[in-house]
Amino acid sequence: MISLTPYASRFPVEVEPEEYEHLVRQNQNGWSACNSEKEWLAKLHYLRQGRKEGKIEEAAFKNRETALILNWWRKSL
Repeated sequence: MISLTPYASRFPVEVEPEEYEHLVRQNQNGWSACNSEKEWLAKLHYLRQGRKEGKIEEAAFKNRETALILNWWRKSL
């Protein structure tokens, strides 16, 4: 299981590796457009894990993370 909310003590969100890969690869309206909270959390986890492992540079990370978060906030309004 992959924990999408590793610091959540009360309501953790976990997915199987296959579902995680499927959620991260969805990009119908652009990679930062998410259709569900699980998809959003999976993509946010993917970005943050990539940054932690040094697979993505700081500037690119900040741009992608910002786009992902703002698109989700706009959608949830």
